[in-house]
Formats: sequence, structure tokens, C-alpha cells
Amino acid sequence: MGPTGMYSLRAYGAMIADSVRLGPYAKAIAAAVRPGDTVVEIGCGVGIFALLACRAGARRVFAIETDNSIQIARELATANGLANLIDFFQSDSRKTELPERANVIVSDIRGTLPLFGNAMTTLEDARQRLLAPGGIMIPQRDTLKAAVIEAHEYYSELTSPWEKSVDGLDISSTLSLILNQDHSGSFHEQQLLTEPHDWGVLDYMIGTGTRVAAALDFQATRAGTGHGVCLWFDANLYEAIGYSSKPGTQTVYRQLFLPWLKPIQVEKGDKIHLQLHADLIDQDYVWRWETTIPATAEHPETHFVQSTFQGKVFSLQDLRRQDLNYVPRLTEAGEADLWMLERMTGAATLQSISQSALERFPRVFSCWQEAFARAAELSRTFSR
Repeated sequence: MGPTGMYSLRAYGAMIADSVRLGPYAKAIAAAVRPGDTVVEIGCGVGIFALLACRAGARRVFAIETDNSIQIARELATANGLANLIDFFQSDSRKTELPERANVIVSDIRGTLPLFGNAMTTLEDARQRLLAPGGIMIPQRDTLKAAVIEAHEYYSELTSPWEKSVDGLDISSTLSLILNQDHSGSFHEQQLLTEPHDWGVLDYMIGTGTRVAAALDFQATRAGTGHGVCLWFDANLYEAIGYSSKPGTQTVYRQLFLPWLKPIQVEKGDKIHLQLHADLIDQDYVWRWETTIPATAEHPETHFVQSTFQGKVFSLQDLRRQDLNYVPRLTEAGEADLWMLERMTGAATLQSISQSALERFPRVFSCWQEAFARAAELSRTFSR
């Protein structure tokens, strides 16, 4: 899995069953890995790519995963007689030191789009630190695609609950929040109102940044109602091997939908200008999309300025606590965490730490089991 998030076994099963994705990955690994190569898999999950690398002739594979699914990867390696070829690391790849650099690094740490969490920084770190000179990244590059889309049913599902009154109450003010958020959906190619445009290329072989922006000029290919912008990616895994998450493709990947503030009727030939920005802020991407549809004889000019920042719900107290000049002071629960961490020096057991914490912080922990659960969580996160 990727640098952020967590998958269920059902989700891993869906990815394994996804021939649109797994078939090209298997071909790319078989073509790129040479006998005797060292391979790194980042976000290995249950380790399918690591096993495929062994089958392709890898001398040694380093499989890296933050989640406990790596235990299943170990079991599968043993079941396939490959455990002696794979070294497993349950950690963030950016904090992992390997004994040698890799000839091939393989990963699939995307979300709906490759711009997902810290994926870009993770892959750039891997390219710089873990890849041998002349080595290969799989994927080699992802091309980001965009088109204006007609999505009556999907748009209605987003907006209609907030447009209707509840027992005479007006809840429509929430519409501006839902329409300033990005949404994942599965659409059909027939819903596109324009030809797709490229709006970014993420070339992992030469390095990528975390920010992507583009100015796009679309032209409606038919009359219809525009509801927003649909985004997807075309993956180039190795040489000519790849796949697409475009609308109509039966794959675990869906498409990203950036809605407009209201549906707009367009005629064939109408021009649509889009300014699109994706910026990594902390561990999440903030999307900005500004849409302009020039006036015609049929309709006046339309201009929308939207951002997922405007779709977030902020607590004034949380914002105050993140201010540069704020002077933080621990709550009693925070003091309990700090107290337990200070005792994790290699001399005390979790049992003794938990029992002492219960006595010292009776307002934080109602029983020994509660104190132990917190101590165990801190131990999982911070202990060696």
C-alpha cells in the first residue's frame, strides 16, 4: 500500500483481480527485471509484485510496507518458496536504509490519481536514495488527463440531499461545501463533453515535484449539460507497457470529479477555459479549479472559482492551535502520553508502565486495560 492510508484484504483482493492493472504490471516486471537484479517494492501490501520480481529472476527483493498486511506478504513468500529471496521492512520507505541500491523499483502507491498523499515525495526519495545508476522505476511515468463531463445522476446524488428541506429546515448553505470538494466516481466515455487534454506528466525516472498546474482550453464536441471536470491518468509502466484509468475502464481505479457550482448548458463548439492546480499541503492535496465559459448568443459568460480549501470545515480552536505564535500546553491526556513515553527506556515493561499510569492519571484512564491499550499504541508507533 501507499505512504498514507490502509487497505482491507477485500481491497487487496480487488486489486489482484483487476486484470487492467495487474496484467500490465506483471508484463512490465517480467520485461524490466533481469536475472541477478536487486528489486525494491514500495508499498508492497500482500507482496504480489515482490513475488513477480522473484519469478522474473531477481536475486534479491526488498519489500517495504507500513501496514500489517506485510505479515501476509511474508506468508505468501513462504508458501511460494521465495522467502529466502525477499527481505521485508515494515516501515516508511523514506525512513528505510537498505544494504544496496536497486536495479528496479516497483510501486503502486496511487489513490484515485497519482497525486495522492505523500506518494510524490516517496517516489522521489526512492529514486534518489534507493535506485542504482541506470536503474528503472516502474511506473516510469503517469500522464494526467482531464475532460469536461456530463454527470446528471452523480451530480444530483451530491447536491439533492442539501437542496431539499428537512421538516421545513433550510440546509442549502452546505451546497457550497460539497461543490468545493473533490469526489471519486466511475463514469463512462459517452459522458464526456470534450476531448481529453493532458494537464501534467509525472516522470518518475527524472524526478517529480509535488505541484501540478495547467491552463486548458476545451471545446465542446456536442451539446449537453456540463457538471464539472473529470480527471484520470494514463500509466506508462515500462517501455510500451501501460494502462489507463479513463472513464469506461473496468478497474479498481476510478476517476476524480471536480464539480461546478451549478450545471451549465453548452452547445457544440462552445469554448471552456480551465485553470487547474494541485498543491500538496501537509499530507493532502488542495485542488483549485477556475472555469470560464465565454458568453455566446445562447448564454452569458460563466465564471466559477473553486477550491477544496473552501470545502473544508475548520474549527476556530484548531486553527488557533496551529498558529505560528500559539504557545501550546499539554492537556492531561497529553501529559499522560509524555509520561509513558519517558518511561520507554528499555527498562520497564508495558504492564508496569500501564499500572503506574493508571495510578498517576486516574482522570485519563478508567481502568488498567485502558491504560495498557494506550501504552501499547504508543509502543507500536515509537518503540524500537
